[in-house]
Amino acid sequence: MRIAAVFVVLTSLAGCAQYDEMRSANLAEAGRQQVAADDAACRPAGAPGTPAYDDCRKRLANAHASEQTGHERLVDQMMMEGAQEARGR
Repeated sequence: MRIAAVFVVLTSLAGCAQYDEMRSANLAEAGRQQVAADDAACRPAGAPGTPAYDDCRKRLANAHASEQTGHERLVDQMMMEGAQEARGR
């Protein structure tokens, strides 16, 4: 019985590690795609290193940061509402 329990635990840990690796790879790929998309969007403004290109990239970086902050606020709001509902029951 102990061997079966150890096997279940080890299998679960291996699954978690595999999930983390896949998630990291997906996040890295999404980041590369975002950089490529931002580069393509800013190229018409000028070549990399020019003030127009750099301004475009800064605007896009700020927009992405603002989107991320908005998502975080939404998640926080949902968590607070869920906690309030749980207390109200």
